[in-house]
Amino acid sequence: MTQTPLSSIDLKDGRFALSYGRDNANLLSSIDAAGIIEPVTLLDRKPYIPVAGLRRLDCARALRIRSVPAVIVDIDEQEALLKAIHANIERGYNIIEKANALYKMNRSGFSQKDILSSMRYLDLDPHEKVLKIFIALAGLENMYKDFILKNTVSLRNIGSFMQFDISERRKIVRSLAGFHLTESTLREIFEMLHILRIRKGKLTAVDIPVMPNADSLRAHLKERTHPVLTSLTRKLKAIRDKMALPPGIDIKVDPFFEKEYIDLVLRIKDVEDVRTALAKISGFADAGYLRSILELTKGTIR
Repeated sequence: MTQTPLSSIDLKDGRFALSYGRDNANLLSSIDAAGIIEPVTLLDRKPYIPVAGLRRLDCARALRIRSVPAVIVDIDEQEALLKAIHANIERGYNIIEKANALYKMNRSGFSQKDILSSMRYLDLDPHEKVLKIFIALAGLENMYKDFILKNTVSLRNIGSFMQFDISERRKIVRSLAGFHLTESTLREIFEMLHILRIRKGKLTAVDIPVMPNADSLRAHLKERTHPVLTSLTRKLKAIRDKMALPPGIDIKVDPFFEKEYIDLVLRIKDVEDVRTALAKISGFADAGYLRSILELTKGTIR
């Protein structure tokens, strides 16, 4: 280990940089208080090329530290990249950093066999299809990477997202910005957008409008992709509104209206609750509400 002047390091050379989306605030405070404890790794070139510890170097520059503890290595670039990847294995990588690692291995001339083998160290399934998605992910613009990180988008949904073209991705991210998206909600939105894309050939701003929330967008897409289903859902809501179901009674209908029956759910605490609920249900039947709901499920969508 040697104390190396910052001026002798090419701080702009990011060929081995893997970090993405990490806040340096805590690291900056730590280095300001105690200095750089763990040495950075530098490739023995003129000037030196950072291999591991780029965030520490960024902090040192921000704090105007003149020199840093460093380990100088004289190895080829493939070995240097592997050293960079393994330097933070214990810390763990987010999905974008994993993509960066695989992309750089691919660009550095590693064989596909070696790359697939390295995927195990990154907690990834070593399959060609998975590798292809990650390499494509590394090439995305930062706005898409930020969207994926923020929403912890799964590999399955990333694969679905990658099937849209550049202009469509931009519209999708613009429309979904600021929403709290669950995995299932995002999957459903992507599936409906793919249906529209197949029908129209290309998605437009009309297909992916900016809506107040994810539920509004999902309802908008469902109306365009499943107009009959949307109509039935509205009719069901109108009937339920008229019924004014009490807290102890609920009616479950298949979301696709494909089952020819409905489920009546009762929440009871004693025998008297049973009698009250049955009387209510009998009243619903006499008023024709149950018949109206059953008519929605009888062979409407097949």
